[in-house]
Amino acid sequence: MNSFKSLRLNDKNGVNGYLLDHLLVGSMYAEQQSAYLNSYETGLNKSDTTKLVETYWGISDQNQAMEILQSLHDRNQDENLDIVYKAFENSKNYTDILKSNLPDEEDVFEYYLVLFRKLGNVVPELIEQKIVTDFAQLKKTKDSGWNYGRSVFLARCCCELNYISEKELIEYLAKSHKELKKYCSTWKEYTTSYIFGRAMWGAALITEWYRLQMIY
Repeated sequence: MNSFKSLRLNDKNGVNGYLLDHLLVGSMYAEQQSAYLNSYETGLNKSDTTKLVETYWGISDQNQAMEILQSLHDRNQDENLDIVYKAFENSKNYTDILKSNLPDEEDVFEYYLVLFRKLGNVVPELIEQKIVTDFAQLKKTKDSGWNYGRSVFLARCCCELNYISEKELIEYLAKSHKELKKYCSTWKEYTTSYIFGRAMWGAALITEWYRLQMIY
């Protein structure tokens, strides 16, 4: 029961039905930020929201907000990430696969090489923790849960700072929910994808797997 003590629900202005389904795409990230799970309002202090959006995401106007929010959706269609996955599954030929298929630009190549190396650390840990049985389970979902989860929460923050309207927020959440379904058919798949993405990002969060699962 201690896992539920940190969950915040808005008793006065919560949303319901399919709108809540859309909102829940960002619930894991919202929980980790101590924000409301069930309303467009985050329940955070404006200074905290501003710091999060400006300092951590580099957003200070409407154009930047729209650009970052779109980029979090685009990450899921990254064809270079598919090449990294293919190389990971073909350990004997990974060098040839990466060099033959990734862009020649040094900084771009280095970026994906870092992701490839992270897979070598993260995937065995996910299997050891019995979160997945093999890498094949992650090929479909990728890190989409992490990307869409962050994007939905960030959109709520941007709305509170008037970088996007509430109408735009509602449309963005609906789009996020629809696109997430291309990768994750169940909330469990979403949770796995979220944990995978966050671990790839650098956080040692696999031990939080069971706590995050309890949100659903």
